[in-house]
Amino acid sequence: MKRLVSLLLLLCSVVPLLAQDDTPTPAASAGDAAGAAAGALIGGTCGLLYCGTILVIYLAGAIWVTRDAKRRNSPNATLVTVLTWIPPTWLIGIIVHLVTRPKDGAGTGTPPPPPAV
Repeated sequence: MKRLVSLLLLLCSVVPLLAQDDTPTPAASAGDAAGAAAGALIGGTCGLLYCGTILVIYLAGAIWVTRDAKRRNSPNATLVTVLTWIPPTWLIGIIVHLVTRPKDGAGTGTPPPPPAV
């Protein structure tokens, strides 16, 4: 998956640059250069947006799993936290957390003390 993401980023950002013809021609117009520059700009922007989106999804998932595991006092909070913060095992950590988390939200920890009167 990581190689696929890297390949897609490479295609979105480098292909427009390689598609430019840099051999001088006497009939080349300013419109050709402007079109090539616009293509490179669009390709680079698409690559940056794609990487940014993937990064935001990764960080949001890792932060959510960490907070949810602590809030529910999950017995395997450390395991799922470590799994979700390592990029290649990120999805595995989310799946393990969703399958093994306590359903009631209270977890298996000790109950809170009663309020002081």
